Amino acid sequence: MACDLYAKKVPDGICTLPRKDLPSTIWKKPVRDMFMVGSRMAQHLYKMGIHTIGDLAQTPLSRLRERWGVNGEVLWRIARGIDDSPVKPGTYAHQQQGIGHQMTLPRDYDSWEDIKVVLLELAELVSRRSRDKSLMGHVVSVGCRGQDYDRPTGFSRQMKVNEPTNITDEVYDAAAALFLRHWDGLPIRRISVSLTGLVPDSEVQLSWFDDRERKRELERATDDIKRRYGDTAIMRASSLCSSAQAQERSHKIGGHYK
Repeated sequence: MACDLYAKKVPDGICTLPRKDLPSTIWKKPVRDMFMVGSRMAQHLYKMGIHTIGDLAQTPLSRLRERWGVNGEVLWRIARGIDDSPVKPGTYAHQQQGIGHQMTLPRDYDSWEDIKVVLLELAELVSRRSRDKSLMGHVVSVGCRGQDYDRPTGFSRQMKVNEPTNITDEVYDAAAALFLRHWDGLPIRRISVSLTGLVPDSEVQLSWFDDRERKRELERATDDIKRRYGDTAIMRASSLCSSAQAQERSHKIGGHYK
C-alpha cells in the first residue's frame, strides 16, 4: 500500500512509512483504496460500518474471520501493515516459470472486435517482457472473467505451440484461437495472456520456410524504440481504436496514474 498510495506519487519512487505513522497516513485513506478491496468487497465492508483502512485495522479480528475466514485475517493484516514473511537473499534467484499480463477492462467487452484489440495488446506486452528476459515459451495461456463475481463466468485455457516463441503475432494467434474456441459470448471484464514452458531464446530452430528471424529483429528494433522514447513512441494502428488500452495504461504504474 505504501507503494500504491505514496511511492508512485513522489519523484524518486521511494517511500518510508514507519508503523507509528499509520494512523495519520494510510489509516485515513478510504478502504476501497486498499490492496485486495475491489468495488464489491468495499460494499460489504461499508455495510459493516467499515469506511476507512483504519476502521478495518481496528475491527476485531474475530469478526472478520467469522465473515470471511482466512481471507478476513489477510485483510486485517494488510490494513495493519503486518507481513511475517521472511526476507531472504536469493528469494527471486530461480528459473522463472512463466511470464503473463492481466488487464481489467474499463467496461464490459462483449464483441470480438473489441476483445481482439486488447488481446493483441496483451500478447505484445507478454512477448516484449519475454524478449527483455531473453526467453521464449512453449505454452500460451489465455483467461477471462465477467464482472459478476457472485455468478462467475469465463475460463482459463492453454495450448502448446509448435515452436517456442516470443513473437507477438504468434502469441496473439494462439491466444485468439484459444479465446474463440472457449468463449461463451458473455461480456468480459478481465482478460489475461501468459507464456509458460520457458526456454532461452538462444535455442532457435532455423527453417528455410518462414521469416521468424526477420520478425524477431523487427520486434527487437521496436522494443529498443520504446525503451528509449516511451511505450507510445511506436504503436500498432489497432491501439488507436476506442476499445484499446495501450495509450491509457502508458500513463499509469501498477494501474495507478503516475
